[in-house]
Amino acid sequence: KPVAQRVQDVQRFWQTGEFNPASNVQFGEGGAGTFSDGKLTTRVNDPMMAEILQLFVDAGAPENILYEHKPHVGTDKLRAMVQGLSRRIAELGGSVRYDAHVVDLDIKNNAVQGVILDGGERLAAGAVVLACGHSARDTYAMLARRGVGIVAKPFAIGVRIEHPQELIDRAQYGSFAGHHLLGAADYALVYHTQDKTRTAYSFCMCPGGQVVAAASEAGGVVVNGMSMFKRDSGIANSALVVNVDSRDFGEGALAGVEFQRRYEQLAYAAAGSSYYAPAQNLDSFLKRRTPSLECLVQPSYRPGLTACSLDKVLPAYVTDTLREGITSFGRKLAGYGDGGALLTGVETRTSAPVRIERDRQSYVSLTHDLLYPCGEGAGYAGGIMSAALDGYHVARAIMERFAPVK
Repeated sequence: KPVAQRVQDVQRFWQTGEFNPASNVQFGEGGAGTFSDGKLTTRVNDPMMAEILQLFVDAGAPENILYEHKPHVGTDKLRAMVQGLSRRIAELGGSVRYDAHVVDLDIKNNAVQGVILDGGERLAAGAVVLACGHSARDTYAMLARRGVGIVAKPFAIGVRIEHPQELIDRAQYGSFAGHHLLGAADYALVYHTQDKTRTAYSFCMCPGGQVVAAASEAGGVVVNGMSMFKRDSGIANSALVVNVDSRDFGEGALAGVEFQRRYEQLAYAAAGSSYYAPAQNLDSFLKRRTPSLECLVQPSYRPGLTACSLDKVLPAYVTDTLREGITSFGRKLAGYGDGGALLTGVETRTSAPVRIERDRQSYVSLTHDLLYPCGEGAGYAGGIMSAALDGYHVARAIMERFAPVK
């Protein structure tokens, strides 16, 4: 759905638990990024980054993303930017098909000729760019069924942790905490187990943000984090996750998908089968005591929380590694490991559980000509900027093949 209608559906879900599998935090105009912190940082070094950031500003993003060290737009500004990008597409002669669900590929002689929509309509195409997002499980299943090259890849799962933002500010800024030029502090934390087989780390840290219900399938609980441009909620939240791979979920292209689904369904059932999320304060988690929701923050997850041992909804190797990691993080950031933080589960959508295989030079699928896997859902990006850059390079590859610039 368009952004405005999608926001209404998401707000209804958060307020009442009424879930729409076609319109939620993952699905709709702008994808999962529309309900995020809107971070525009990336480890990718590409000369096109400046041009892409300017494109975002032209579409409605704030100008400070052009010069800030850690630019972000926030959910509120990002929604306007997404609408601006859609308008630009229309101005250039493109169109956006809302409420249109691709259910199959039109394949002839091992080349993709177009896509089939759920109503039976066929859209012919000279090339198909597959930028499906990391939660398009039905699309992954369709690709596997049609013989498109798709393999499982490692990802990470865990929880969201919430602290008072002022605690993080003091830990990072000391006596300068609260200075109006500094803003809400963030952090990045990593811990490796002694045998180096597991890593616990913070991910998608949202200063001054909130934890959100991000389910994309009925009967599963998924948590994520987002914040507005001003980052002024008073709560710092971040994913704390642990790496998982084929030794944990087994062989098969969709084994990681089923692994995610298993723990999302466990969380749903453990919290009362109402899209409430299982949660406990840090003290009860670290000491393995009776779960309690008593904490230093006003929990931000909606529609609500159920006190529950997170050991019941995550594998032991994940919760054990998290305990070690949090203890280590508490030695790095003052107050971080104190018992008053709140943990909410489960965070399972850190990245795509698959990679849709493509040629490194031409970007075309290894198994089907004219199909171009792209972005985070294809397993080639890890955020807004890296996905935008991947989209740029896929587009250039298509142009060089069919309409080279002379």
